[in-house]
Amino acid sequence: MRWSNDGLMAPTCIFEAATLHKSVLVVCRCGHSSRFEAHCLWWHFERRRWSDQFGPARERFWCRVCRSPKGVKVRPVKLEPVPWAEGDFELPWPDEWTWKAAVRRVR
Repeated sequence: MRWSNDGLMAPTCIFEAATLHKSVLVVCRCGHSSRFEAHCLWWHFERRRWSDQFGPARERFWCRVCRSPKGVKVRPVKLEPVPWAEGDFELPWPDEWTWKAAVRRVR
């Protein structure tokens, strides 16, 4: 976790975004974007043993809009934490025990 110029905590990975109750915004160079609820996204990465740091995690996404006509996976240009909003895409949630164990590990 790092601190912003405003003196607020700024997450550096998906797990930190989840602990701050944020969502993750993924933006393609075509302008298409999607928002993912961070708890669910963290659990998706955790189960696959992928790095949840924003840099390496960006390589796990691709734009469905760009893939259709071109046939190649186009990686996003931006992956950043944003405030949670109704309608953010949700994957399966981790069970309560798993989430609490993960939080205990970083305290």
